[in-house]
Amino acid sequence: MPDQTEYDYFSPHPDEGPDHSPQCTQCAAARPELEKIKNFALTQRERFADQHLHPYVAGKTSLHRSNCSTVEDLARQGRPLSGEEGTESEADVFEAELPEFAHARLLTAYQPNFTVMTAREAAEWVRARTGPRGGTRYRLCKICTPAPPADGA
Repeated sequence: MPDQTEYDYFSPHPDEGPDHSPQCTQCAAARPELEKIKNFALTQRERFADQHLHPYVAGKTSLHRSNCSTVEDLARQGRPLSGEEGTESEADVFEAELPEFAHARLLTAYQPNFTVMTAREAAEWVRARTGPRGGTRYRLCKICTPAPPADGA
């Protein structure tokens, strides 16, 4: 007969917390994928800092100006989530993120939802999402109303 004990939803996952082994094979297997996601997110944050060189930001299906309020969370990618800024290094944020990503596929510090682009990259992004008869498979943000990038940009 199976064990009928009630599951405690508030207890930590068995692979998390102070008893989590640093030699966990699931975490070791997920490390390269999370490292790639982290590098992408931090690169986007660096690109976002230079809005003059990177004036466009693309979501999955929408194009924004880099100063749009919709994409402000890019500036916080990979930073400590606590209220005390500067208490953790980027390496500490990464190590804290790894168990949840490895065991539950959850991300909090790195959310690669946007791609920061130059005008030329944005023109290419628009061209890739424009059909042969001119129909578009993207939309322009209604908050920042970006001008579509010129093809020769």
